[in-house]
Amino acid sequence: MSETSEDKTKRRYLALLTGHHWSHQYSVFYDDLKLSNQLLTDKEPFLQSLRKRYPGQPFLVRIQTKNGNGKGDKGLQAYLMILTTAQSGGLKQIVDESFTADMNVKSKRLEGLKPYTIASAIENQRPHDLTKVFGDIRIRRWSLLNKAMLVPV
Repeated sequence: MSETSEDKTKRRYLALLTGHHWSHQYSVFYDDLKLSNQLLTDKEPFLQSLRKRYPGQPFLVRIQTKNGNGKGDKGLQAYLMILTTAQSGGLKQIVDESFTADMNVKSKRLEGLKPYTIASAIENQRPHDLTKVFGDIRIRRWSLLNKAMLVPV
């Protein structure tokens, strides 16, 4: 039996997630959750700036969905979950320069088995339904920036 596209995407992402060292996680999401349908076009200049500003640091970027914006607004929105190997101090500035709307950036340090709990959740659950935000278009769920800088586990 051949592998589905969904399974292949999941397998490749999980191999990068569990096979390399990641120490920091950033979440970038819209302040106004109704604007998150612009994420696919807004993220391109952001990823280019991120790659150029931090050439010695790898980034694993995944499009996910979440309910709400942390300010009491309810509804589904798309956001970027970014894993990297070091703290990225100027990330908020890059976000502000790259996106066309007000954005929120949350960060945390990944400690212990956290990357493996993220991997377990991705492996055992169905992928987030991005069609609820973007409609029925083909979406590349994740990107890897500065691949040559990856640190194997």
